[in-house]
Amino acid sequence: MPTIVHDEKVKVSKEQIDRNEWIKKHLSNTSIEFIKSLPRENMIEILGKKIYMAHYPMDNEMNFKKHIKIANLQDNEEMFKDIDADIYLYGHTHVGIYNKSSNKYYINPGALGCPGKTDEAPYGILNIDRTTITYKQLKVKYNVKKVIEDINELSFPGYKHVLKIFYGID
Repeated sequence: MPTIVHDEKVKVSKEQIDRNEWIKKHLSNTSIEFIKSLPRENMIEILGKKIYMAHYPMDNEMNFKKHIKIANLQDNEEMFKDIDADIYLYGHTHVGIYNKSSNKYYINPGALGCPGKTDEAPYGILNIDRTTITYKQLKVKYNVKKVIEDINELSFPGYKHVLKIFYGID
């Protein structure tokens, strides 16, 4: 985990570092090795369309690029200007984004585990065929109350902050 994120040089708090250490201590060695094996980014091709996937775009030094919570088309074009693809799938900001230019698609489906004050998790379906690309934003209900109960029971470092930011609980 970096101690500074985004190009704004936002420092990671001690609470975040402690939380990440707590999580790491509770993962099995198999889980840790699996996570380490995952690529930071991936590029695949389907029916001649190049699809770039990443948690969030990074610069050449492997730091997150400028954090833009609600990106417009111009923001997305700037974020991904160094990456040659037709479709860009990303996350990190927890906000659903769908921007399209004449030949580029920028999609952030939103955060599955950060519903705010709802009981729905966003996701999307990307459909690619030889002539068209479509994206449909969807939501699925889940037991947020149980998740909140579990978070309270675990009482990991900074859990009250997580409840406030991700679940709207003061």
